[in-house]
Amino acid sequence: MKRRLVSKRITVPGNIARFCGDFTAGKFYEAHEHLEEIWQQERGPVRSLYQGLIQAAAAYVHLSRGNYRGARRLLQTSLGYLAPYRPGPVMGFDVEGIALALEAALATLLELGPERAGKFPMDLRPTMACDMTALSGEAVRFRAWGFSEDGTALTEEITVAE
Repeated sequence: MKRRLVSKRITVPGNIARFCGDFTAGKFYEAHEHLEEIWQQERGPVRSLYQGLIQAAAAYVHLSRGNYRGARRLLQTSLGYLAPYRPGPVMGFDVEGIALALEAALATLLELGPERAGKFPMDLRPTMACDMTALSGEAVRFRAWGFSEDGTALTEEITVAE
């Protein structure tokens, strides 16, 4: 099936809320897609934060499939991307809490090993929540894409493949 490019209107707070909701619901692939739309546009200092959160969601896609190697690699790289933002919070995310949960997930996965990766307890995951009241100030602080200079969330048009 050939994918086509379509225009879409998004807001950063809307996509972050969808990311958090889908991650919490165990829809890890969908969660990563919401943040990826922001990450592809972001050129500032929070780009790596978004990448770390995207990789965390992708790690849980691999964990849900019992893919030890992919999950281990993505948990490690996610932690690497999140490290400069610890302890946070950053862009409304409790980076320290997320990183600690990812470290626990990685330790559990390593203990299980490749043969038992399919037995990973999927409820062992970070709480992905965002303090939406902090977004405006954080957007100004980091000059984040999708916000005006005063921190007002903007509706942005992006192009995505469907």
